[in-house]
Amino acid sequence: MKPVKKVFSMLLTIMAIQAGAMVSAYADESLLAALDDDMDGYISLKEAVADTRLLRIFSRIDRNADGMISVEELEKSDYSEIITMNQ
Repeated sequence: MKPVKKVFSMLLTIMAIQAGAMVSAYADESLLAALDDDMDGYISLKEAVADTRLLRIFSRIDRNADGMISVEELEKSDYSEIITMNQ
């Protein structure tokens, strides 16, 4: 492969990875915005009742077991992708 094509291919790969990360972050934030009724920046167990898919996996996403899901916890979980893909 020619050096120019190799560099171009690497740049396209990097751009694709970054685009995927941005889409995932947007999905996490939009899920939080949709379910965060009291607008405190967290999804509580009470708020999660509105989405049965999230409710089923709530404890797996809530890593620190404080009864609330933060956007950081959503970003670290693969579950948010499953939830948002099914909306």
